[in-house]
Amino acid sequence: MKNDLSCDVVKDLLPSYIDELTSEDSNKAVAEHLSKCKVCQEVYKSMCPDKKAAGENIQKEIDYLKSIKKKNVKKIRKAVLWTVSSLLIAFAVFIFTVLFIVGNPANGYTNRPSVTEKDGILYLEFHNPNSAQSYAHWKTEYIDPCDGKGTELNYDVKISARTPNSSVFYPSGDHIIEIELENIHSVSFMGLLLWQDGLIISPDSEQIFHRQYPYAGSAPQMGYVLDALKLPNVEASSSIQSDGEPYGWTIHYKQPLDEADISLMSQNAPIVLSLVGNLGEFGFTYPDGKGGETEWRISVSEVEDMLPELYDEYNQKHGTDWEPLESLKDYTDSVYFFQQLLNVLNY
Repeated sequence: MKNDLSCDVVKDLLPSYIDELTSEDSNKAVAEHLSKCKVCQEVYKSMCPDKKAAGENIQKEIDYLKSIKKKNVKKIRKAVLWTVSSLLIAFAVFIFTVLFIVGNPANGYTNRPSVTEKDGILYLEFHNPNSAQSYAHWKTEYIDPCDGKGTELNYDVKISARTPNSSVFYPSGDHIIEIELENIHSVSFMGLLLWQDGLIISPDSEQIFHRQYPYAGSAPQMGYVLDALKLPNVEASSSIQSDGEPYGWTIHYKQPLDEADISLMSQNAPIVLSLVGNLGEFGFTYPDGKGGETEWRISVSEVEDMLPELYDEYNQKHGTDWEPLESLKDYTDSVYFFQQLLNVLNY
């Protein structure tokens, strides 16, 4: 481009020149013209401050947006921090409430009370085996199983509790409940039967009752049944006769038994027969000390024939009016009847 631009052409090019949009040749031509023309110089100077002001305004807007962004970031950080802190506090309060205020439901087995009956009152004494826990939130319900439609009022008393951790809120783990037994049919704690119709259910009976098994044949499971019973402390093995009915089970002792051990085994036999669903016979053998072997066996039918007489003796001695069940296997239908059997057998 020739450097003989007119003022009008330069004025037309100045906006592009100021914005650096013109070519290199045009830039040289305009610059050379401005160096010689004072009129165009004034025009150029008048146009440059506008650009500077516009740039300053843009920079102010950018700075303002940056400051807003910083404030928003701070607000977001504060909001996140507050939210996290609130959640942590809420979680801590929840855990504290669950552990020290609400607690877990009491366990009927591990928290089982001692039970005594005197002068028509049932005393339940709760002693928590875990000193770090306490009893709280006791609830005693009197439930009429006939829903008011029966001719007599016989309530089932159901007791429940929770076991929060010991604290200033619940410092003691011990608790005593007294229940007047008039018009009461049964008393249970957390679903565990403690008393029914004048009969206290012992912890041992409850444990043995839950060892029942439907079939003779599984050696480990049969051993599990025996583990709950009182047996002679003598080395022994066992054999199961499962080829055909009546199914049998025999304990083979490797040492002679004294009179106390023999009595104990004969006392255990009806219990074993009641616990194993299809077991028809139970017996034991032991060395007689003369190189031979003594065997003792009893069947389900023989036990059932014995029970009426045993019931009569028990009723006369204790003033009860219990009656034997039709089948020995029926005693494992409820822990109440199973406890009856154990009492009659003087177990």
